[in-house]
Amino acid sequence: MNRLGRKISITITVCILFVFIFYLIINSFLLPKYYLFQMRNRVHDLSTAINKMPSLEFKQSINHLEQKNNVTIAYEPIQTNLDQFNGILRDKLYQKRVTLNKFWVTEQTLNQVESGKRISKIYDQGKLKSSFLVDFIQKDNVFIVVGVSIVYLSDAVHIVNKFTIYIMVFLILMLILMVWIWSKKITNPLKELKDISKEIAQLDFKKAKISTNDEIEELAKSINEMSDKLRIAHDDLNQRNAKLKTFISDISHELKTPLALIKAYSAGIKDGIDDGTYVDTIIKQTDQINRLIDKLLELSRIEREILHIEKFDLIQLFETSLENFEIELNQNNIILIKDYISTNQLNIEVDRDQIEKVFNNLISNAIKYTKNPGINIKIYEENEEIVFMINNETNLKNSTQIKQIWEPFYVMEASRNKHFTGTGLGLAIVKSILTRHQLKHDVKIIDGTIQFSIHFPKPKHLK
Repeated sequence: MNRLGRKISITITVCILFVFIFYLIINSFLLPKYYLFQMRNRVHDLSTAINKMPSLEFKQSINHLEQKNNVTIAYEPIQTNLDQFNGILRDKLYQKRVTLNKFWVTEQTLNQVESGKRISKIYDQGKLKSSFLVDFIQKDNVFIVVGVSIVYLSDAVHIVNKFTIYIMVFLILMLILMVWIWSKKITNPLKELKDISKEIAQLDFKKAKISTNDEIEELAKSINEMSDKLRIAHDDLNQRNAKLKTFISDISHELKTPLALIKAYSAGIKDGIDDGTYVDTIIKQTDQINRLIDKLLELSRIEREILHIEKFDLIQLFETSLENFEIELNQNNIILIKDYISTNQLNIEVDRDQIEKVFNNLISNAIKYTKNPGINIKIYEENEEIVFMINNETNLKNSTQIKQIWEPFYVMEASRNKHFTGTGLGLAIVKSILTRHQLKHDVKIIDGTIQFSIHFPKPKHLK
């Protein structure tokens, strides 16, 4: 038997022993007194009722009263000859099958009864191991005896207590067996839960299969739910750790090249081989490092900032961002092809500053990497959403790795890293902002074009 089963068995056994011992004490000391108290009350109640009856009614009801109350009633007119009087009373009691070794009405008792008092007495019958409990009353100069035989309870109580001890021993043995069976049904699921908990603590996220239709099953369901959530959190943490390692590696790589150039050109200046461009190169590489650090700080700040959600017109918000790139678009002879839904307003609820950063990064990305001088922008309604889409031609091939373009410093083609300036964090900032807004977003390669899309839910009152 396991520890819990032993504890349950010992606790229940001790409780039962206490109850039995208390019962034996009550039987031995209080039961005889209680029995005498009840018999005395029965005789008293009957004698009181007889005292209130008319004499004729009393004499006619004696047999009925004796059978109903299980007592013996005898009566005799009061006489001055005490011996003769007691003899007649004993004979009448004997006729009713009440044999008494000791029974005597004293002169003092007789006088008290004649004065109207009710006298109660107990006559111990010695070897008969019984007593005769009586009430003496007087009614119309007639002496009435109301009595009942009571046995000695000490022997009966002793026998009952002995039998109770046998029953107690038997019940305790039965109890131990039943508790053992019952405790296994309780403790086996608990043991399984304990083992599952240990395995979860060792990062082995298993589940318990318990069906008891009680609180233990509810506990198992809670532990299973906890196991699922811990597994998801653990997997997410591992992914984050892996991404963090990649992120640190990418940062190191991004910083290594400009730092190596700065060191090489500084050494050239020191050695006197500067052709007049070394300082400009050092400044350029330093600016590149500063831009990278600024973008890193911006990415970190975006993930901590509280969103200030307000309602804005999507087209107007995008056009405001587009104005920032007007000169760059003209210099690169890039043509914008706009396809806006024909409506006055398309309201969305967003953080204006952060969504502007999203548009700025997507426009800048399209300008830098478009293959042909053309960028398509489309804004339309779809079901309960407003969809923003921007696409341009690209040298990228259709690849399952396209989703990784959102990762910091991820490079899908060498040209993105070698021929264009940038930090490689623009799209990571876009993803962070859109994720915090809980906005659906996607990137696809379709027929040689790369297409970014954002789905804005309509405000509730506009649906």
